[in-house]
Amino acid sequence: MAAKSKNARRKKPGKSVYLVPAVDKALEILAMLRAEGREMNLADISKATGSHKSSVQRLMTTLCHHGFVKRDEVTKRYALGIALAEYGRVALNNLDIRQLAKPYLQALVDYSGETAVLAIMNDTKMVMIDKREPPSQIRASPFIGLRFPATATSNGKALLAWLPEERVNEIMRIEGLPAPTKNSIIKPSVYKADLAAARERGYAIDREEFQEGVSGVSAPVFSPKGQVIATISLAAPAFRMTEESVRKYGEKCVEVAAQLSAQLL
Repeated sequence: MAAKSKNARRKKPGKSVYLVPAVDKALEILAMLRAEGREMNLADISKATGSHKSSVQRLMTTLCHHGFVKRDEVTKRYALGIALAEYGRVALNNLDIRQLAKPYLQALVDYSGETAVLAIMNDTKMVMIDKREPPSQIRASPFIGLRFPATATSNGKALLAWLPEERVNEIMRIEGLPAPTKNSIIKPSVYKADLAAARERGYAIDREEFQEGVSGVSAPVFSPKGQVIATISLAAPAFRMTEESVRKYGEKCVEVAAQLSAQLL
């Protein structure tokens, strides 16, 4: 009985009793390194995770051995390893929607001469999982795997605009309204009005709200059950995104997103 009580006290809220503690802690460390976006030493990791340095050191040695983490022998600091990129590449290749979307992204590039992007939501973040770029030297060039708050960019707005209001409120509470540029929307009432406008026209617009000099339009992709599951977008240098271009590209994104949605049936 005493052993059961001890285990119950150790169990963290929301965590399954079937989790393997060492694996769970290792994944927690990887997630932390990703979130921090910087190298960290053993003491930093131990403090952040609440684990003994000796336990953390064993985990880091194991992660380094398998390439999930790398260690700078001079600074003694740790960072995410190259093995994660390979696993991520395989995972992305296995996403059915990514494979299906390839010709539609190319069709958008051929139509507009701008960069086409496919994004999905992961928790409260948007993740760019594929793109096609035009040959133009001056172009928007986001990298695959980029994660950003769902409340940012036209990708996020195009997805949030078709989510239930309670889910939108939850995401806004968690992510807030980032303000990376002077054009960013920072008032919740204005942001929600922008989502309503996106639903009305069928596509969302980003007017240099996430990155100065880059604008975009995005349309939702729906599952066979009618749930929004992804967005398909065009991103371009802001000086080429005139009101007429925004309208034309937005309508084209809606058309192509509908074609992709039909492929998912």
